[in-house]
Amino acid sequence: MKKIKFLKTIIFIFILSTNYLFAQQKQNFNHLILTKVGNLNKDQILDSIVVKQDTIDICKPYRLEIYLTNKNEGKYLSISTDKAITPDCYKGIYGLECEKIFSDIEIIGDVFVIKQINANVKSEYSFQLRGKKFKLIKYNLVKSDTNGKVYYETINFNNNLRRIKAVNTLDNIILYDTEYRINFNSRYLNNFSLDPKH
Repeated sequence: MKKIKFLKTIIFIFILSTNYLFAQQKQNFNHLILTKVGNLNKDQILDSIVVKQDTIDICKPYRLEIYLTNKNEGKYLSISTDKAITPDCYKGIYGLECEKIFSDIEIIGDVFVIKQINANVKSEYSFQLRGKKFKLIKYNLVKSDTNGKVYYETINFNNNLRRIKAVNTLDNIILYDTEYRINFNSRYLNNFSLDPKH
């Protein structure tokens, strides 16, 4: 009888621990980071962008949700992705690395911009609704080094031009300023990833 009770206790503890571990692995994007409102589909009705974070997951990933609104359907979820914003922590070659990179999202007209800041690097990814999908239309990067040099990079996917520039801030001398055409297309938001794990 004691063996049966002991066995039942062991099984009960095993089930509880399994359920706990499973619950820890489930996504839990319940921490609201920001909500932005704007007219993303040019219909004069306000749409919204929501960013949530999973604070239980060890990598602390973000979820980007875009809600479009139209007269017939009202508000509906257009896209939900966990890859478009860099998580606070990720597993690099040296193990878990933590640094908050995501800064903000700004809506300018019908374009929204994901802004990220990482130490001496600022980057911006601009998206616009094309058909029924959001497409990357512009990329900007500003990077500075310890020698007083600032590097600029802009890719405009509307005309497929890439411009790179370097300036020595100590004497304001332009080290180089080059523009050339690129031969690759931009990506849609549902295939776009700033998550280092993807």
